[in-house]
Amino acid sequence: MFRPVSAPVASRLQEICGRERVFTDPAALVDYARDESPGESLPPEVLVKARAVEEVSRVVALCREERIPLTPRGLGTGLAGGSVALHGGVMLSTELMNDTLEVDTGNLVVRAGPGVIVDTLQKKCEAEGFFYPVDPASLEDCSIGGNVATNAGGARAFKYGVTGDYIRGLEAVMADGSVIRYGGRLHKNATGYDLNKLLIGSEGTLGIVTEVILKLLPEPRYKVDVLVPFERLQQGVELVLRVVRDTRLVPTVVEFIERQGIKACNQVLGSALPFPDAEIQVLVELEGNDREQVLGDCVRLGELAMELGAEEPLVADNPTDQERLWTARRSLAKTLKEIYPEVVAEDIVVPLSELPATVARTAELARKYELVVVPFGHIGDGNIHVDVCRNEDRGPWIGRTERLTDELMDFVLSRGGQVSAEHGIGCEKKRFMKRALGEAEIDLMRTLKRAIDPDNILNPGKILPD
Repeated sequence: MFRPVSAPVASRLQEICGRERVFTDPAALVDYARDESPGESLPPEVLVKARAVEEVSRVVALCREERIPLTPRGLGTGLAGGSVALHGGVMLSTELMNDTLEVDTGNLVVRAGPGVIVDTLQKKCEAEGFFYPVDPASLEDCSIGGNVATNAGGARAFKYGVTGDYIRGLEAVMADGSVIRYGGRLHKNATGYDLNKLLIGSEGTLGIVTEVILKLLPEPRYKVDVLVPFERLQQGVELVLRVVRDTRLVPTVVEFIERQGIKACNQVLGSALPFPDAEIQVLVELEGNDREQVLGDCVRLGELAMELGAEEPLVADNPTDQERLWTARRSLAKTLKEIYPEVVAEDIVVPLSELPATVARTAELARKYELVVVPFGHIGDGNIHVDVCRNEDRGPWIGRTERLTDELMDFVLSRGGQVSAEHGIGCEKKRFMKRALGEAEIDLMRTLKRAIDPDNILNPGKILPD
């Protein structure tokens, strides 16, 4: 079905992007052979680093003409194998399309290239007094284009939502090389089918995003973090429900880390997290424009937490203490990779009421298969990251890990959850798709893929089950 990259095709790619941005040397392709998922390394035949939408358009058109598979890639921080070149061919990197083109304060939007790092974008907006709230844990390493491709979330999703909630306009190259632009600086748009929603979360299988326009918010003046130690996760869930129901507060962040994660952070980072003996730590962030009101909300939160059985919480109301807490939380996934030679990172989501049972089932499966499993994540929106850590030879470990994952996914689906909240499906999770969705839904997705990309050149082998 697919053709290899011939010497004439490689020459044409050099004509499009310049010899210095087209790579065929195996040594140059090593770092592009995988992302952060545990799958095998699969280098492309050719790597192309585009700088402009016109280049992307011509590369895509050439690949379609020659029936060559094309794998779009941002910064390679994905956790589901979404940017791995399963079929070789051409890998098109947008890492050089990394300009924050415009912070438009008059229209409350920012326009950016897909290669812009999320943290860089946030800081540029903050310098103008505005706020882009989406903050995946890898925000210092991941790109806006990758966030669009997976509809990334993060800690603030409880209050502010995920990437797709902020997209006002997209420019993208389709499978025939044509360029579409939908939306813009508008905060409402009901003109035909929402083409932005079609591309958000499609992981480069329907089109390649080349420019993004994102909604901004005014930045709150004050924020306070509260770290609450509990003996049971159920107490943390009850805290979330009662905070929203009884006090009418909507926290920005509600995160949890269990005992093994606390131990790992303190082992690698030093004594970064207090309450090392707590079974569960819940990190809550409150914000607002009135400092006294925010501090008063913290007092109410602390009183409620202690009513539910917590020790007296730690309040971090200055940048130094806040950074200490957030460094530990954001670096937990990296911390586990420093301790263990391999980590399989699952990303499940369940209704909030099912969180305690899901964490309990995870612990049961860890004992059953004799595996080190560290659950953590976004208690406020039911998103749990389940990291399975290798502390033995890989052969027997990977088999037991797959069996644990299969049982966990069945449990999650039985409780009304889903197999991915924010990491996407890629190639690592597509084996779960037939369990996660019905035949009609998958058939509709296949119909869309065939209609938009009839030659199946855009990121083949991702999302849809074989």
